[in-house]
Amino acid sequence: MRGARNKWSRCLRYLFDITTAARWSGAAVGIVRVERELARRARQYLGDDLTYSIYDRSRNLVALVNDDIARDIIDSKALIDFAPPPRHPLKAIRQEIRRRLMANAALYYLSQRLRGRPFSREQILQIRTRELEKARGEARLLRINDVISGSARLDEKTCIISGGLDWEFKDLRALTALKEKNGFHYCAIVYDLIPVLFSHFIVPDLLKILPAYFADLVGIADLAMCISETTRKDWLAYCAVHTDRPIPARVFPLGSDLSGKGHTNSELPLPESLQDKRFALYVSTIEPRKNHRVLYEAWDLCMSTGALDPERHALVFVGRRGWSGSNLLSQISTNPRTRDSIVLLDNVPDEQLRVLYNNCTVALFPSFYEGYGLPLAEALSYGKPCISSNTGALAEIGGDLVQRLHPKDTIGWAQAISRCLNNDILDNETRAARVRDEYRPVSWDQDALRFFSSLKGELS
Repeated sequence: MRGARNKWSRCLRYLFDITTAARWSGAAVGIVRVERELARRARQYLGDDLTYSIYDRSRNLVALVNDDIARDIIDSKALIDFAPPPRHPLKAIRQEIRRRLMANAALYYLSQRLRGRPFSREQILQIRTRELEKARGEARLLRINDVISGSARLDEKTCIISGGLDWEFKDLRALTALKEKNGFHYCAIVYDLIPVLFSHFIVPDLLKILPAYFADLVGIADLAMCISETTRKDWLAYCAVHTDRPIPARVFPLGSDLSGKGHTNSELPLPESLQDKRFALYVSTIEPRKNHRVLYEAWDLCMSTGALDPERHALVFVGRRGWSGSNLLSQISTNPRTRDSIVLLDNVPDEQLRVLYNNCTVALFPSFYEGYGLPLAEALSYGKPCISSNTGALAEIGGDLVQRLHPKDTIGWAQAISRCLNNDILDNETRAARVRDEYRPVSWDQDALRFFSSLKGELS
């Protein structure tokens, strides 16, 4: 370890990679949230030694991005178009002409009349206004060559910090060749090793990518920052088999405070389908590993036995549609016992998610395996009673404040959910009060302090 520390002590510059944030639109999944929250606080801890960077896979280029552009990317106000410019010069010219026309009302009107559009001036300008408003409501798209401020200097005094969807957006073998040539260092955030431990829970197409990604990762990483002790142990066990060089691994628990304003339910109303109802909440991408099926079957059981009432109770799934979920979603929507009482919400912004956390009666997390389980930590930070599966890193969150069940115990889940939703308000408030009194949530500020302190500790 002393030799490793001496090697790391030469690192004086940090490149915080924000490639995933630069490509991501819509509501953030867990990995995107981690990259953004750490990047947002990186300057505070790394000071002038920090530069933000993006990786252009097509050129195997680590490029620099100035702070203003980086801030817009981190705040979801800008995205980067990594596609090369149009090869055909006429296509590029047409794109530029349209951009200039949209910027000038009179020219836009004239161009539409010349194209023979049978609208009045007022109608054409209304169309332009709607298009501009739509563009303003979305993150602006920036061309990569217009935003990079140069290529990064990669040498033994440089450390790249990478925590995004690297299997999608990076070529680790090409980066490793650059590393062998230039001698820079690589700090990787490791979320879980589910693709190699539980390959049956992975999108089939990704099985062609992810095992190779982890094999390449142990070849390039000099430090692994793991989001749980479970992930750290899984990582060290994997390294013991796949490499003969020591790769230090440190743990940093994730922050659970949602971005934006504080915890309040006055920002947005509840969806109409949840008005005046007590509801259980599960926040997660809908895919097999997340085990929504056990909740569907438990809910169906509760409805068929009369343990719950669809007029007074609801089960809410918040999350995007992942792979292999169409059969389950079809059953939910066609089953008369569940189609009106299981509410599906997608692309939910943090403001709405706060309202759902604040107003739910109980939060659920029946996943088969997690590298952490951020929604469970978020629900506890809102003082909510929680029921979770007893596998993976979920056991590290909340201790005995959380009721633990086997992920396949349908009857147990049905009984636990119906008990929570049928408890009188005083009983539920007693449980919630204990969570509020005893649970110590980790904020993203605390998370960043732990992350960057651990990182710099390895470099000292």
